[in-house]
Amino acid sequence: MVAKERGFPKTKLTLAYFPDTFRGMMATRDIEQGEAIVRVPDRLLVTASKAKAAVLSRAKARSPSFGSDWGLSEHQSLAYWVYAETELQEKSEWASYICSLPRDFASVPLFVLSGEAPSSTIDTTSSDGVRWVAAHLPQPLRQKVSEQQSRLFGDWSLTRASPAVAQSLPLTNWRLYVWSWLVASTRCIHLGRQGSIALAPLLDLLNHSETASISALYDTERGHFVIKTNRPFKRGQEVFISYGPHDNIFMLAEYGFVLACNPYQHLNLDHAVELWVAAAKARLLERRRAASASPADIDALVDVLRQRGLWGDFALSADDVEPPYRLQAALRLLLPAESRQEQRPNPKRAIAQWERWRRGEPEAAASSSALHSAVASWTRAACQGILSVSDRMIRDTSQHSAGLDAFLVHCLHTVWREISAIAACHCA
Repeated sequence: MVAKERGFPKTKLTLAYFPDTFRGMMATRDIEQGEAIVRVPDRLLVTASKAKAAVLSRAKARSPSFGSDWGLSEHQSLAYWVYAETELQEKSEWASYICSLPRDFASVPLFVLSGEAPSSTIDTTSSDGVRWVAAHLPQPLRQKVSEQQSRLFGDWSLTRASPAVAQSLPLTNWRLYVWSWLVASTRCIHLGRQGSIALAPLLDLLNHSETASISALYDTERGHFVIKTNRPFKRGQEVFISYGPHDNIFMLAEYGFVLACNPYQHLNLDHAVELWVAAAKARLLERRRAASASPADIDALVDVLRQRGLWGDFALSADDVEPPYRLQAALRLLLPAESRQEQRPNPKRAIAQWERWRRGEPEAAASSSALHSAVASWTRAACQGILSVSDRMIRDTSQHSAGLDAFLVHCLHTVWREISAIAACHCA
């Protein structure tokens, strides 16, 4: 209906339902390698500039003397455009497109945890189901959702304060805005024109696969956004595109689904390192011995890691035979600071030794071997702790919790099983 009403170029795709991916696009005829699977002409791309023009047009219709003040980002503009067009219902010229969008995002943690009223923090108290979801998020996912919630609330506040928005259609419905914000987040494409983004009807019905191989470009001559497939599809097959090389934590947070076998899956140890830093500082403060390092020394070492671009993103995969470089670099600098010594450690000397290790210069055999063992022991202990937590979470998520979206529970179960599998590889 959307394609017919909007005059889309002919395509070999039709909307269909599939057992594993639910709604998606099916090939009505064979599609060859290198063939364009979809073309979206300029007139059908909803860009931020078009969203701005629509809002300002409504504002000026109500108040002819209204200026051109805007000040919203591209994402904020598109999120509000979806909100306004949804509020207009059948009066919107885009009503058929709005009706083609998901009714909710029940499998997206942010949607579940955004609460019933505007807030900059995730909701962890409103209901048993919300509390259950919050308690069963892996720490990296919880951190990502918390960051999303902060951005969501910031966008709500800025958009609500916009004079053009207030004059056109005031922003009042928080839950509708959360939905609209997620429509923009999950369905935007990058046009490649100075970072421009847009909503592209029809194209956003194509599902993701890690096996998909595509090329996306903006055809300046024809004024079309084009997606070509680098692999063929047979008639009756679901046609996939790629949303990018992301792990399941990212996929669940951003899109509300996970892959059964995600080749980019890894175990994030950022929280484990942060907990160790906090605990080490507390232990050093408790000792209060002149021969020990101080909490300030630990902070100084963390600052060194930040300055070198080596703080965070401590990712561990099942294929790693030893801790990867970023984790080794952090632990080799931090772990010695807490060791008991007859004389207070010299941070400058420790940093100089660490820099020599980074450059691959020869180290004293004894200290190098001891540090290598310390890093391996720390990693093993951290993974054992994560394994203990993940085993409990797997049990909890193996059964559907009443009142929750079954697919979200399934996704959380999948993520925890992956965490457990990777942690187990490094516990021996």
